[in-house]
Amino acid sequence: MSFKRFVQLFVIYVIAILCCEALVQFIPVHSLALRLAIFIVVGYIVLTIPLTILTLMKNKK
Repeated sequence: MSFKRFVQLFVIYVIAILCCEALVQFIPVHSLALRLAIFIVVGYIVLTIPLTILTLMKNKK
């Protein structure tokens, strides 16, 4: 894995964490199970969409 790809992955990972935390703070969640479910679903979506787009862009070159 190139350094550029590693940095892209790290940045997207941080954005995913921040989005999940913001969503949980915006929607008052008191249940740990629900909080984890929100983190898993939103985190997965935020991670996969940009990484898929970057992979498709890389394969077009």
